[in-house]
Amino acid sequence: MIRTDPIPVDKHFSPRFYAELWGVDVSTVIRWFRDHPGVLKIGEQRGGRRGRCELRIPLSVALQVYSERTR
Repeated sequence: MIRTDPIPVDKHFSPRFYAELWGVDVSTVIRWFRDHPGVLKIGEQRGGRRGRCELRIPLSVALQVYSERTR
C-alpha cells in the first residue's frame, strides 16, 4: 500500500490585495516581498533586461512579515 500525505497548500494573493488590506502602496508591498523566500515569482528576464515579474504572496508569509513590521 502506498501512503500519500496531503500536500499543504497555502493560498497566494497579489501585492495589490495586501496593499488594500493594509492601507499601503502596492510598490511598498512589492519592495517588502520581492526577495522574500516562499514568494512565487511569475515572469522572466529577457535578454539581460528587467522583464515584468508578478508576485504571488502566500498568506503564511504575509502574516509573518506583517507581524515583524508591526512590532
